[in-house]
Amino acid sequence: MDSSCLLIREGLRCPSTEKAVGGCKGKVPRILTEGEIQDLIDEQKTLPPDWHNALRLKPKRSSQYDEREIPVHSVSGELFRIIARRNRQNQLDFSVILVFEDTDGSEYRLVRYNGKHPSRHSNKWEKDQGREAWRIGPDFHMHRATERYQKDGYAIDGYAEVTDAYCDFGSAVEAFLAATGFRRDDPLQGRLL
Repeated sequence: MDSSCLLIREGLRCPSTEKAVGGCKGKVPRILTEGEIQDLIDEQKTLPPDWHNALRLKPKRSSQYDEREIPVHSVSGELFRIIARRNRQNQLDFSVILVFEDTDGSEYRLVRYNGKHPSRHSNKWEKDQGREAWRIGPDFHMHRATERYQKDGYAIDGYAEVTDAYCDFGSAVEAFLAATGFRRDDPLQGRLL
């Protein structure tokens, strides 16, 4: 593996090869600061009028997950994607993800609202720093991009905290949309999900 790729892991896609990090042979994407991360999360984004249908999950080939993703733009023109997926065999194993697509083609997972997947989550940076309570779950938990994880070569969204903000896929979508700057023009909420 190209040594420049050691600085980035799962949270990004290499612009030159379009492969997930690990096979990256291009330039290293920039490191987002805590301020940039928060600004991107908070930036006002508009859902398309048909967002309910656009996020209606469909079976993913060769996978036990149903998945959908939709591109969305912020009012300033930045490009984001919402990725939603749920395990067909375990309805509490799901993710709702906000991805920022930078102008150079780099992708950054900013937040990820996860359900109760079967394994526990390890906050690797905290573990390596000798911090307590670095392992959580299995429980509902939210991942968030951090500057420290990027700087030390971990997945940008590797840090997670347990949450009680949601209790299933539909309420996770609602909590996600409310917390990530999305504006909805329709009275329907996540009921169709």
